[in-house]
Amino acid sequence: MKLPTLALVFSAFLGLSQATYLPGFIVQDNDVGSLLQDSTKLITNCGDANDILTIDYVALSPDPPVKGEDLQIDFKGYLSETVPNGTVVEIIVKYGVVKLIQKKFDFCDKIQEVDEKCPIPQGDLTFNKVVALPKEIPPGKYTVHAEIITPEKKRVACLIGQTIFPRN
Repeated sequence: MKLPTLALVFSAFLGLSQATYLPGFIVQDNDVGSLLQDSTKLITNCGDANDILTIDYVALSPDPPVKGEDLQIDFKGYLSETVPNGTVVEIIVKYGVVKLIQKKFDFCDKIQEVDEKCPIPQGDLTFNKVVALPKEIPPGKYTVHAEIITPEKKRVACLIGQTIFPRN
């Protein structure tokens, strides 16, 4: 099963800001205590234990993203309940300290772009996608804050990401 929940956020990050950054998590198997996989450090989870989505990992290749190159995004997570129709994603994109975009999208409309549809059933989720980053991304620091909220005002996920695209 694909992960439309984060797919939308990833697509929104890329499409709106032409920048990419994803959650910084280190995943551990509590039964064994061994490190399973490092996630990118470019995004942090601004949610809490009550969020519908629990993120196991988000991996990028290359990490950090490079403008003009393909970006491979690999994700694994778990939805504790179904994500219904009417769910929205609220995004704020900043370039440095300047707010470029503040917008609310219909989440269920956007996930169709990754061949998914609402309602999204409870359970394990994986997502693998390749995104072509344009080489025309202006150099600088990009920050995105994204929250996915159900019609019942339950938070699915909250992510804050940052990346810096250097001058060439």
